[in-house]
Amino acid sequence: MQPTDDGTLLRRYVENHSDEAFAGLVTRHVNLVYSVALRQVGNPHAAEEITQAVFIILAKKAVQLRHFKTLSSWLFQATRLTARNFIRSETRRHRREEEAYMQSVLDEAGIEIWPKIAPLLDSAVAGLREKDRQAIVLRFYEGRNLREVGLALGTSEDAAEKRVNRTLEKLRKFFRKRGIDSTTAVIAEQISANSVQSTPVALAKTVTAVAVVKGSIATASIITLVKGTMKTMTWLKIKFAVGLIVAALLAGGAATMAVSQTSRNDNGLTLQEIARQTQDTYAALTSYIDSGTVMAVSGTKTITNTFHIRLQRPEFYRIDWSQTPAPGIVNKGAAWSSGEGHFMQYSSQGGDAFPAPQKSENRSRNLEAASGFSSEASVTIPSVFFGDNRDNFLRLAVIGASKLTKESDANVGGVDCYVFTSIVDSSKSGGKLPDMTFWIGKKDHFIHQTRQIIDTPPPTGPIMTDENIKSMLAKMNRPATPQAIAAVRKSLSTATTIPPTGRYVFTETHDNISVNEKFSPSDFQR
Repeated sequence: MQPTDDGTLLRRYVENHSDEAFAGLVTRHVNLVYSVALRQVGNPHAAEEITQAVFIILAKKAVQLRHFKTLSSWLFQATRLTARNFIRSETRRHRREEEAYMQSVLDEAGIEIWPKIAPLLDSAVAGLREKDRQAIVLRFYEGRNLREVGLALGTSEDAAEKRVNRTLEKLRKFFRKRGIDSTTAVIAEQISANSVQSTPVALAKTVTAVAVVKGSIATASIITLVKGTMKTMTWLKIKFAVGLIVAALLAGGAATMAVSQTSRNDNGLTLQEIARQTQDTYAALTSYIDSGTVMAVSGTKTITNTFHIRLQRPEFYRIDWSQTPAPGIVNKGAAWSSGEGHFMQYSSQGGDAFPAPQKSENRSRNLEAASGFSSEASVTIPSVFFGDNRDNFLRLAVIGASKLTKESDANVGGVDCYVFTSIVDSSKSGGKLPDMTFWIGKKDHFIHQTRQIIDTPPPTGPIMTDENIKSMLAKMNRPATPQAIAAVRKSLSTATTIPPTGRYVFTETHDNISVNEKFSPSDFQR
């Protein structure tokens, strides 16, 4: 039995400068600290360094801690925090070393990566958010300096530099996923040197001459191209308008306009730290499954969506949903990948009759396409699990692109939760996004509920023409009969009836969460 408690030994150390008392504390707790550190970093030498650091911190904080009867819990948490900082510093150091090494290899060997980047560059830039894309095009395609980029974006030179650097990092990750390892510095250099080529001498004059008469003297092939592109632009505008209405009907979460980025919870964590812990929790998982509901409420009207989610690394997923937009109508669908492509299938007329699956080029686009039909269930959790940039509201909170407001703690399905609202800073996110409220489990750090309140003005004109509907039915591999067109128009009329207030509240709840199970590819097939 130990003769004295931790507080007594610590007071002796503080008041009498007793090295013997401090040595007693070290002897008593060193095994605990070392073991926790070793589990965190997996390296005995690093664990020793962390252990030394923790006891140095204890000595520095001895005055504040001298009234603690036992230090075990404090030492446990201090060890975890110290280990986390160690991992971060090591990660940064390794990244700097890797970039320095890669740069030296490129310089010495004269490796030319532009032929590898060139075929992917424009699709990578096209996939960026609008403000990020503007920054890259201005800085590297047009060769403007950072001050000019800042002026064009309506921000400062420093802010422009930060945006450019962040976006270069996104491009680096994009290329790395496709087997092209490089550094942000090399990518920037290659884009600057090669992204814009000199045009033939006479081309500018020809373009000017044809354009000023609106193409009346252009060749037939150019006129066809112009018409096709303008149709596409019109169609994209229509899809965007419909998407806004669908998102307003079928998204999830709540908003409170107040700012408290640094307020702390009862565990001493800031809201941003809670968001980061949640992100890290999902990043550490090998698989995730849950089921839940999205309730979209406006006045007396309620639309209910139930869903089932199954996710597994590296890129397996299946999200099934069933929606009741009106009494007696049930729309079902799924988005999935079992390793052989990315597919979505849905019945927009109710019942179990499905058209042929639609295939997308990648997971992000597939889940985003499914978001309107699944009431956002296809993106809320999957975007966090897979660490996506698009549709990931939690990431905006983690990187400081939103202002966080602490709400009252609450219980969701028997789980005690931290609650906070993320108010998106449009200047950092690339455009105005709805505010999102999160309910995050205090113990498991999973997202158990989200809520948004969206105020949407009523539409002022027709959502789709018959030609638009025919085009949509053709893409769904369904015949564009008069009956089908009438059914789609009726469905749109029902789905887009917005009351005078134009306010919708979307609450997305996740239940039956289970993690780190092992699934086979067949478990994700439809």
